[in-house]
Amino acid sequence: MKKLVPFIFILAFTLACNKDELEVSNPNDPTFDALETESGLTQLASGVYANNVILGNFFYNFHWITMAHHENMADAIYTSAGNWSFRWANQPTSITLDDGTVVTPPQEGEQGAALEARNVRTQGDLNAFAHEWMTMYKTNNVANLILQLVDTVELTGDTALKQSILKAWAYFWKGYTYSRIGSMYESGLIVSEPNATNSDYVSSQRMIEEANTNFDLAIQELNRVDGDISSFLATIIPDHLAASSFRGNSPSPVLTSDMWIRNMNTYKARNILVNTKVDEMTATQWQEISSLTENGMQANDFIFVMKQDGNNYVTSDLVPHRLFIGWHFLSERLVQDFKPDDARFTDNVIVLAAPDVNRGGRGIQYGTRWEFVQGDYASTADGRSNIYYGPTYAENELMKAEALLYSGQLEDGLSIIDAIRTHQNAELPAVAGNGLSEAEALEELRRERRIGLLLRGVGFYDARRWGVTEPVSQGGGRTGATVLDAFGNLNTNATFDYNYLEYWPVPAQELEFNAPDNGGRNTNRFTGAPE
Repeated sequence: MKKLVPFIFILAFTLACNKDELEVSNPNDPTFDALETESGLTQLASGVYANNVILGNFFYNFHWITMAHHENMADAIYTSAGNWSFRWANQPTSITLDDGTVVTPPQEGEQGAALEARNVRTQGDLNAFAHEWMTMYKTNNVANLILQLVDTVELTGDTALKQSILKAWAYFWKGYTYSRIGSMYESGLIVSEPNATNSDYVSSQRMIEEANTNFDLAIQELNRVDGDISSFLATIIPDHLAASSFRGNSPSPVLTSDMWIRNMNTYKARNILVNTKVDEMTATQWQEISSLTENGMQANDFIFVMKQDGNNYVTSDLVPHRLFIGWHFLSERLVQDFKPDDARFTDNVIVLAAPDVNRGGRGIQYGTRWEFVQGDYASTADGRSNIYYGPTYAENELMKAEALLYSGQLEDGLSIIDAIRTHQNAELPAVAGNGLSEAEALEELRRERRIGLLLRGVGFYDARRWGVTEPVSQGGGRTGATVLDAFGNLNTNATFDYNYLEYWPVPAQELEFNAPDNGGRNTNRFTGAPE
């Protein structure tokens, strides 16, 4: 069975090979002996986060391709290019124009059918399902290797402190990878040994439970630390993996144990929110989200991002850069969610000289009158825009606000929305204190999550839990949408029947070598089939 095998020193790529063909003895490459030193182990730890996996001619990528798929399916941006199946991932089943005309895709119909037709191992990196899976299990494998080595490598100075920090780092990334697998795939694998696997596919809910267990283990290790973690942690976290502000990037802040724990609390809240349909949320779940976010990220806390720093990282491999070089474009449906005079819009978006209409003849969803300028969301400049790995203060507060709104505390929830708009310099009038109804308050929340969390990797999750990705025939889709028809005419009351896969099947790159022991594919795409 093919499995990702970490052979990572600092930021090198990973290999993949059949487990009975694994060969780590190569006189031209460093061996695992190099890891059995403190410097080797810390360098391994610094390269744990997801990046690229290159297998022959196939390129599996997280920072750009995975994150672009998420933003495309959120209809925040669009991509008509067929590379890496971009065009199929953001292809609605139909669009009904203002006059009732129904427009269907010019090729291949529904998104799910088009993507599943490419879920074949020989499709390689054209298989959209493979990118997040491959990069996440690479990261999980490196974390497992850290945990295997940490108690045996001789460490200088305060051994107990360093061991706890390394363990916390590994458990954090395991929590991260399982969160992403559980939030995107019908099934996943819990793998706790390096260079190993199993065929016991479990449900998406079980993956989320395991994610939270690993976050708790990381918190447990941090609570054991008696001393300042910042000095040793600085040897693990690359400079380009940290930032702390909305507009621009300040120098990497010092990460404290408290900040790190708050980060994980916010992620645990996200795991509840984005994996439950909003109309299925219980009072207990809203209360749990309230508790976690009360102990979640604060305004000046460290956040995990990938910076365009022009030094340690190639800036072209990020969505913000690719928005300027012909790959991705600003969706009309995103633009209509900005409120009038929002400074985040006026500072970052301009009108195109000529509209982009039915780009490449591949569908009218691929059209816009707008484009980003160099700014907060899209940039080719060093140190300006980021790819967000985990939650932010804004996300924490908006989850807190949503829990309040659904608990009947409208004014408290709206006050938080106002505060986040102030935090992001939106320069919008307050919505609290205006007697808004529950429906109006929830609409403010919806719009603010679309704008305030733009390009932060949660837009598709929101569309799924709000029912937008469901077929129109089942109450889903988006009405009152803006779209340019094939002649460039503006429609402002269109209906989008997205009908997207809500959870993706396991990629063939895994299944063709690792058939499940438990009966096959999980076919319940939202809640996961019983284990």
